[in-house]
Amino acid sequence: MFIRKSEKKGIITLGILTMALFVLPQTIHKSECPIFLIPYSRLSDTTQPVPLKHLVIELNSADSTTLIGVRGIGPYYAKKILRYREQLGGFHSTRQLGEIRFQYLNIDSLLPCFSVNPALIRKKELDTMSFKSVLHHPYLEYEDVQIIFNSKRKFGKINYSILESQKVLPPFKLKKIKPYFK
Repeated sequence: MFIRKSEKKGIITLGILTMALFVLPQTIHKSECPIFLIPYSRLSDTTQPVPLKHLVIELNSADSTTLIGVRGIGPYYAKKILRYREQLGGFHSTRQLGEIRFQYLNIDSLLPCFSVNPALIRKKELDTMSFKSVLHHPYLEYEDVQIIFNSKRKFGKINYSILESQKVLPPFKLKKIKPYFK
């Protein structure tokens, strides 16, 4: 049987691809990153990687460099976490990370790596905020903000206790926004 030169190149390429897809992944040790052929990310060039079991990051004070030290979180996901923290005013629960869209990361498996100090949440004064700034809060929709500002016109001022006592918003919304407004 005679094999042409182009067929020989195809067979060699197929062999290399087979090795790359099936043989090499089996040789990667379990202590390395579970993502295919991506090395364990480090906090910096001079420090050793911290084992996932011992790494606990406080979300309300962490910076992007600290977040990148967690296996699976790169600069893009770190930026998303920090942006969401800024929109909220801070995290009151680690479960809030599940509200962020992570396309290639199962954040539930990383929740034990994080902690939250609710005392670091920046509570905002509803009475002094503009319509647009209240609208930027992730838990409030346009209609909710309209209702809040209509209540502000009706009562002269607005704060969380007025929202709660006058039942301006549904109880589940009030419970969600309670940590963020005075």
